[in-house]
Amino acid sequence: MASDDFKRIFETLRVAVVVTDAKGGIQYANSAFGELAAREDRSLAGVSLAELFARDDSKRVQQNLARVGDGKAGSAFLDAMLHPPDGNARWVSVALQPALDSRDQASGVVAILQDIGTQRETDEALNLVTARLLALAESAPVPMLVETAPGDVELANEALCRLLGLQSAAQSLSGLPVKEVMERAPEAATRLERYPIAVDGEPAGAVWTARGEGKLPTAVKGAAEIALIEKIGEELSVALEGMAAISIRAQQMEFDPTLIAHFQRMRQSTETAMAAIGDLVDFSRLSGGVVLHKSRFGLRSALAELIARVAPTAEEHGCRLRMKVEQDVADTLEGDVERLQLILKNLLDNAFALLPGATIMLQITPEYETESGIQLSFSVSADGPGAAAHGTRALDAGMGVAVAKFMVAAMSGTLVVAARVGPDPLYSFTIEFPVGPAPVAPPRLTYASLVTMPVLVVSGEPGQRLYLAGVLRGWRMVPLEADNAPMAMALLERMAEENTPIPLVILTNNLPVQDGFLLAFRIRHHPRFRSTLVMMLANEGKPGDAIACRENGIAAYMRYPIADRQLNEAIVAVTGASIDADATPTLVTRHSLREQRKGATILLVDRSRDSQILAAHILGRLDCSVVVAQDLAEATAALDQDLYNMVLVDTSLAGLEGPDAAAGLRARMTRDPESTTLVAVSLEHSPAFREAKLAQGFDATLAKPFRKDELTGLLATMRRLAAN
Repeated sequence: MASDDFKRIFETLRVAVVVTDAKGGIQYANSAFGELAAREDRSLAGVSLAELFARDDSKRVQQNLARVGDGKAGSAFLDAMLHPPDGNARWVSVALQPALDSRDQASGVVAILQDIGTQRETDEALNLVTARLLALAESAPVPMLVETAPGDVELANEALCRLLGLQSAAQSLSGLPVKEVMERAPEAATRLERYPIAVDGEPAGAVWTARGEGKLPTAVKGAAEIALIEKIGEELSVALEGMAAISIRAQQMEFDPTLIAHFQRMRQSTETAMAAIGDLVDFSRLSGGVVLHKSRFGLRSALAELIARVAPTAEEHGCRLRMKVEQDVADTLEGDVERLQLILKNLLDNAFALLPGATIMLQITPEYETESGIQLSFSVSADGPGAAAHGTRALDAGMGVAVAKFMVAAMSGTLVVAARVGPDPLYSFTIEFPVGPAPVAPPRLTYASLVTMPVLVVSGEPGQRLYLAGVLRGWRMVPLEADNAPMAMALLERMAEENTPIPLVILTNNLPVQDGFLLAFRIRHHPRFRSTLVMMLANEGKPGDAIACRENGIAAYMRYPIADRQLNEAIVAVTGASIDADATPTLVTRHSLREQRKGATILLVDRSRDSQILAAHILGRLDCSVVVAQDLAEATAALDQDLYNMVLVDTSLAGLEGPDAAAGLRARMTRDPESTTLVAVSLEHSPAFREAKLAQGFDATLAKPFRKDELTGLLATMRRLAAN
């Protein structure tokens, strides 16, 4: 339920906000939502949010609420028709985010709604005008150019290119400033007339066309030449598809590497030839249909293969490649996997070439479940400095995008290309796939011991690799090191070929080109490494990392720097390398490790070796977990890395003897500091010492040397004695 502070904040906003439980039942709605939904009496408690929408949209809203509420998606965005009781239906945009509990687990959904009725009406009017203009321009024998409101080329026809004496294809002008196009042939441009367009009184662009049809020059290219170019493009496209399919299947069947390399060279040569004629022919207009080769395939395995193919191109252009496949995207699908891979490869390659240095994201989201299958939305977007530095070249220029448009259309979809680089995806399309039965999950692998276990450490920081390798060797494990994703994959391949597979990979989230999440995805969905366990040590944590871990098959997520004891606990929990190991939770975190401990987790801040040994002996027999810190610096580092039920502090240590020691220690506790019992300990224990320390903010005091009955009594007071 939303807190009172939360309610006060959102009641002051003019944005409609709703908080629901995990199933979509409304728990709280602010006054702005009451106005939007025409529910002034605010009688919404317990009502399903999805029921407030039109019948056609209700199921879609409910599916997205369930995805976010169950923690399967970090967010969801959709447009839907709100159907208030006053009958005044209106279009709204709905943004869904998880409502997180104290353990960062999704416990409900926060929905933000915005009325977009006016915007949709304007968009529909503009789309209608644009569609008519596009149809007119493509079929017109006279020169024609459609200009957008900002002054860029939306569409130009071949007759215009002939008039201006341009050698490039008409579609290559899309996205260029109209002024720049006209300056290429200023004399011929004077023969064009500009007709402004307005929608609801607002400028929406213009149409340029010739003043008179009699002045047009004859065609530069004859019909026979154009037909020949189209025939070459058609044959090359067939060859490209064949080479892609052969090379993929050769790898799957483990053909000779020399033969595979030969197939790949043939495919690259074919791609080069297609790119050479990309400016001469629009592949989407070629005659003839496409015969889809449908089969059952694993989506994530296909994507892992795709990433291996496009990663070198991303690195060549200085791009950072990212991917997000939401958890509830079905994996066993039926369709033409080779053509799907070809579509995505072409779009990614085009994004790399257009936006060097940018972060390119491929995202797959479940759009809507139907009786026949699931509609999946694919999008390629860009972010970062490279995206901001985008030039004037159109996003749909080149053969790659033309091929993708043709293939998407053959799969009953429509490729949407953004007019320019911005917040919207560069490329997006939705395709429906029949869903096959999910494969049975393999049993969780366990290991008897960490001793002699190979482990791969992947980090771009040499100091981090050196430290982790040293700790792992101290536990008699066998660490290997890699500083990037390609090296890590090569090591995994080599060790598998030598029949010494690596069962555990510890990686960081900050890697060049391919980040740790993408590398984890490739490992977990590679046919030879499916049993390999992956742990992430995050240098920089951010909201949504837990969902990203589940999406990419990561078994444990911890923050770095990490205490040796905590790292050991995580490895043991993941691998099951203990005599009484239980099944691990979905994702091992410092919070899950803490909850699995039977007794209290205690931090002892004491320099005395005798006190450390005595406390560990007494508390260990009470099933408590003890962490030792020698001084204030070690104590604050330990508090940064974990949560503790009790902190025993020798107040004679430097920095801990003053009146603000208790407040300083609590300030280092990242979550719920008041629930931690802070105990001052001293050899000079007395009633006066106890009174002074309680006044300073400590919860209790103890005398040194420790006594079992006093520690047991303190734990009993805290209710942290382990059950027998």
